[in-house]
Amino acid sequence: MRRTQAQRSESTRARILDATLQALVERGYAETTTAEVQARADVPRGTLLHHFPTKIDLLVASVQHVARRRLDALVVELAALPAGVDELDAFIDGVWHHFSSPLFWAALELWNAARTDPELRAALMPVEKEIFGVLHGRAQALLGPDPRVATVVQMTFEMMTGLVMTGIVSGELGRRELLIRRWKRAAAILLGRRDPDTLVERTKGT
Repeated sequence: MRRTQAQRSESTRARILDATLQALVERGYAETTTAEVQARADVPRGTLLHHFPTKIDLLVASVQHVARRRLDALVVELAALPAGVDELDAFIDGVWHHFSSPLFWAALELWNAARTDPELRAALMPVEKEIFGVLHGRAQALLGPDPRVATVVQMTFEMMTGLVMTGIVSGELGRRELLIRRWKRAAAILLGRRDPDTLVERTKGT
């Protein structure tokens, strides 16, 4: 079955945005030029300019594209949590898996650029708000209507973001795993699911 012109156009647009995502992850924001994206997408320059006349047009669209991809991945992952596991631990593991993925690295590149680019920042804020809104909703569904859940979830986001950013520099995987394990215990205590005395890991003989 032959595709319509609209379908072909949408396919080309998606290919360009996927190429932008790859460039952000592999080369970073500074080297994600229109020429780099054009080469990766393997499209004529006129085609690229037809869809995205300027670099800011391309990056604003990529903000939305990355957000949709992140949101789709998160929804699938959180919906697939295995039965019989601790929901809080599983939620934190799912968030960490997402925050340490290439999709989130691409988002970090855009966040950094948005600090000094008002147009990009204006495009980024509503889609990030949507993503975190979905995460909060999923957390409520998993963890129940406890009013403390929103605070624990927000703190989880902040902690995971910090771990990703410090990990880019330090690469200390073992320390990140330790901090995540400690946060799981702290979050459970904040939600009244564990005794506060269990926050500190105790070695044998102590």
